[in-house]
Order: sequence, then structure tokens, then C-alpha cells
Amino acid sequence: MKKILGFLAAAVMVFSMAAITGCGDKEAVPEETTTTEATTTEPTTTTEETTKAETYKTMYQSKLDDLIDEYGSVNGGQLTDLDADGTPEMIVFSGQAPSLTTDIFTIQDKKAVNVYNNTYSGDMFFVSDASHEVLINESVSPSVVIMFDSENEWMDETIYAVSVSGGASSTETLKASTDEELDFPDFNSCECSINGETVSGSDYEVERDRLMKGADSTDPGANTLDSLKAALSE
Repeated sequence: MKKILGFLAAAVMVFSMAAITGCGDKEAVPEETTTTEATTTEPTTTTEETTKAETYKTMYQSKLDDLIDEYGSVNGGQLTDLDADGTPEMIVFSGQAPSLTTDIFTIQDKKAVNVYNNTYSGDMFFVSDASHEVLINESVSPSVVIMFDSENEWMDETIYAVSVSGGASSTETLKASTDEELDFPDFNSCECSINGETVSGSDYEVERDRLMKGADSTDPGANTLDSLKAALSE
């Protein structure tokens, strides 16, 4: 009986030692580690470039400044939509009689372009006074800018009627002259022509009156520069 008990005790000890040894041989499972990388966001720098919108007014203002630099000064002018396209032309006056100058600018291919330049005396047939005028007539078609030129207001006159269309100007030229001074308006006593073609005095007068009727008068020698600049800055 003692031998049996001793054998059982020995067996239990062997089994226990094996269990302990087996547990010791088991490899430990490493714990999972999570590595979080810090994300750095670079600050975004946005540079806003503000470009001044270019309009017909800014284009004309630039051209006006160039003209002042070129001529030394200008008298003034006005904006008038001569070709009825919704964008006015800029008419600029400079000089003093008997050497007045008119420049006309229009917008073509998004640029302000000079389409007319002429120097004239400002004198009109049968009119003798110290004032001079340019007529702008929007009541006729096409609208016209009318300038007068004369070497002797009692003997001759040239009329320039300028219109603008398609980014270009065209001029109707009326001329009348006599060999001797006239004391009253009588175009039938004159040699008359329209665009170089000889016409009768009555036909000349009809066309002259058509161009002038309903026109607004402006003094090309008057100082209206501030008014023009104001119109361009509105």
C-alpha cells in the first residue's frame, strides 16, 4: 500500500513539473503598438492680385493724358456716341483760332484709337465775330461733327462733316468760294462743291442746312477739360 501511494505521489510530481515546464516554454505574444505620425499642414498663402477693370473710360483717360503730354495742353472735349453702337467716341479740342484742332477717338479691338485729326481756322462764311464753334449733330444719320475753315469769311468756306462707323471716320467736305467779297449770303454767286464734285449754290445750301439743322454748338477754344475728365471718371 505504501508503495502504491509513493508511486502516485511521484507521478503527480512529474505531471506538475511537466506542466510548469510547458508553460515556461510558451513564447509571449508581443503587444501590438500603434504609432501615430503627426501630420503637419503647411499654411497656405493666397495672394490676391487686384486688377483695375479696363473700360472705355479708362482707355480714353489714358489717351487723353497722352494727348496732353504731346500737345502740352488741351482745351477739353466731350463724349458722344457718333456711331450709335452704345460706346461713345471721345472728341477732344485743342489750340486757339485760327489754329484749332479736333481729335476723335473710338474704341477698336479693345483699344482707344485716334480716327480723326484736323486743324482748321474755325471761321464760317458770312460770319465775322470773335467766337468760333464746332457743331455736333446727332439728329442726322449718321451723326456728324462739323468744323468750319475759312481764309476770308467773306470769300470762302470749307465745312468738314465727320462721321464714325466701323472703327473708322469718314468726312463729307463742302466748299464754297467767290472771286470777290460778298456782303450777303448768296451761294448761287459762289463756286460750290461737295466731296470735290461741283454742285449748284442751291444744292450746296440744302446740304449745308441739312447738316447744321438741329445741331448742338460747342466752343472748341473754351476750357472744358474738367468737364471731360469728370465724364471719364463717372
